[in-house]
Amino acid sequence: MKPGADVSCWRISITAALVIAQSALAQTNTWIVRAPLNIARQETGAARIDQIAYVAGGLVPGFQATTTVEAYDIEKDAWDFVAPMPQPRDHLAMVALDGKLYVIGGYAGDAIAKSEMFIFDPESNRWSLGTALPSARGAAWAVAHEGKIYLFGGKNAAGVTQQTTFIFDPQGPSWSQGANMPTAREHLNAAVVGQFIYVIGGRNGPSSNANHRYNPSDNSWTIMANMPTARSASATAAFGHRIIVAGGEVPQLFAVNEIYDTIDNTWSLGAPMPVPRHGVSAVSLDTSILVPGGGIIQGFLPTTHTDIYIPPQILGDITGDGAVNIDDLLALISAWGPCPGPPTACPADLDDNNAVNVDDLLLIIANWG
Repeated sequence: MKPGADVSCWRISITAALVIAQSALAQTNTWIVRAPLNIARQETGAARIDQIAYVAGGLVPGFQATTTVEAYDIEKDAWDFVAPMPQPRDHLAMVALDGKLYVIGGYAGDAIAKSEMFIFDPESNRWSLGTALPSARGAAWAVAHEGKIYLFGGKNAAGVTQQTTFIFDPQGPSWSQGANMPTAREHLNAAVVGQFIYVIGGRNGPSSNANHRYNPSDNSWTIMANMPTARSASATAAFGHRIIVAGGEVPQLFAVNEIYDTIDNTWSLGAPMPVPRHGVSAVSLDTSILVPGGGIIQGFLPTTHTDIYIPPQILGDITGDGAVNIDDLLALISAWGPCPGPPTACPADLDDNNAVNVDDLLLIIANWG
């Protein structure tokens, strides 16, 4: 490699990040339509591996569970099919871990919870059977955190709503049980921010506005600020230190979009969903949240509609990824000096004085995190 090649590559990558951020931040707190799914579906699982987001299973028209899996190319805004799951599933839990997809539990169009785990390898485009749950679960939610999978709540095979925490270690491979949630819930959502897992909403009969924080390091729960609007089956995803909770159902179909700040332990309103939906699994992208499919009336009517939500910008978040961190500092350094055009063409000019300088650096430091 030639001398200075590392620096040149670094400058190119930072410039590309600034171009992406400039496009994204031109529209914040807004929804933008994206390519529709190939099949209308709701009560799905979804997860992201690199630049591909996957949507698996769900209920399709006719109230049938499906085996089909669609892969979304984030850069191309295009959907394609990959290998189907071994069995049909809806109300499944799904996560990505170490380059593979894990589908856990769910129903098969019969509202009877299952215990199987299916593992998808994108490299081979094949599914394999994983380690079954200790007890069947449907309408549960799972997240991946520090090499393990955490599955919360759901209904058991008898249809009873649970407050369990199951923990899967792929190195075993084996399941163990963590501390129970403070309340039993199904059709709930969860998101990882930093060292914590936040479990939000859901229902056990009526919908809940509960917001409970799980600490895997000491296996403990903390009750956080309640979500303003009680609902279940929402589109939920982490974005930097914030968590987006949009749509949902029970006692009605909701368009409301509420944003939880994990640092301040406060909630704020975001732009409502233009197409209200429930039973939709959201995926965090680099500068937005992907919301594919879902049901457009309470209980059913799946859709192919797909959109992204770009959350409100945080001052200092130059790259638009929802956090103020080293990437923003590098972007600021790369853009140091007079701006080449208006503020919209210079996202690192945080104070809109047509220059990137020490004042902008101080704003980065003040909003770090």
